[in-house]
Amino acid sequence: MKLLYIQPIFTSYRKQLALDISKSYELTILCGQPKNGSGFKSPELPNIKVVNGHQKELLGGRLLLQHNVIKTIIQEKPDIVLTCANMRDITYWCLLFLCRAKRIPVFSHGQGLYSKRKINFINRVIYRTAVKLSYKYICYAAISKKSLVSAGCPTEKIFTADNSIKFTADASNVTKTGNESGVLFIGRLRNQCGIEELVTAAASARMKNQDLTLHIIGTGELEKNYREHYKEPWIHFYGAIYEDSEILKISSKCRIGCYPGDAGLSVVHYFSLRLPPVVHNDISSHMGPEPSYIKDGVNGITFHKRPDSSGLSEAIEKIWQMPHSEYIKLSNTAFAQYQSLNNPTMESKILRILSSYKAKDN
Repeated sequence: MKLLYIQPIFTSYRKQLALDISKSYELTILCGQPKNGSGFKSPELPNIKVVNGHQKELLGGRLLLQHNVIKTIIQEKPDIVLTCANMRDITYWCLLFLCRAKRIPVFSHGQGLYSKRKINFINRVIYRTAVKLSYKYICYAAISKKSLVSAGCPTEKIFTADNSIKFTADASNVTKTGNESGVLFIGRLRNQCGIEELVTAAASARMKNQDLTLHIIGTGELEKNYREHYKEPWIHFYGAIYEDSEILKISSKCRIGCYPGDAGLSVVHYFSLRLPPVVHNDISSHMGPEPSYIKDGVNGITFHKRPDSSGLSEAIEKIWQMPHSEYIKLSNTAFAQYQSLNNPTMESKILRILSSYKAKDN
């Protein structure tokens, strides 16, 4: 069977999914290329057909349009479509109606309505329509499914495949001491990543814990500015690192993983390193629903967003003052969360959902 997989850009954390799909389907990927300096890296996909489909912003980014989608569906004649479900993408809606007319099942993969504090009438109509036109809607997390159900979407069409990554190197053979001095940041250096708040909070925490250090892994449009502005010897910039073993090595110096801004998949990486994640508790404003995996005081710490960085500095100091046994329990539970998210893996969950379609259903 032919499967068309549509993404705005294809990132390294989707590579394993593509490889696994290609073992069961004749796979074509349609995607754009990451912008220079965005912090994303597109992996090589040998023996998989890739069609260029760059995404264009309209009305200042309020709407999107992805090229070559309709053309590719007509030319490739896929049996199944797996697509990113972005409600602002005009092409997504064209795809849903075209595939309905051609009786091609569409598996929409998205975040649901977790980011909406209140689900208004318009959002209810939009998401109910998208789910109705989809063969199945695959949610990033349980909180995403809950939001769709609360909007009145039919539960029988909504499935969950927890958004996660199985890293090639993790902390399965690592024992944390609770005396590590580092705070680790992993992510793109962009607006809303919160590096400014993290540096301010870490500097405040250093008044009582002078050995505290900050380790920043990632690149992006703000990397140069941050390197020029923060030259203190206790702040270490590593740039883009894509080798999991190298990140694991750096994490050995760290006690926690922190994403002070609006987080996403970084929290799963922290879990994999036995680093309790520290993020703010306003789930709806995060970049993705993955911070909902954190249970405050159980496998990580959440803090209240405030105009200043006092909430974050209090969270850091709370862990630094934590009894050894309590920290070790927190660290081990964080790693257990990573294992749970990957047993089975996200790729296995999505493949199982895709397999629910049989040609006779069409």
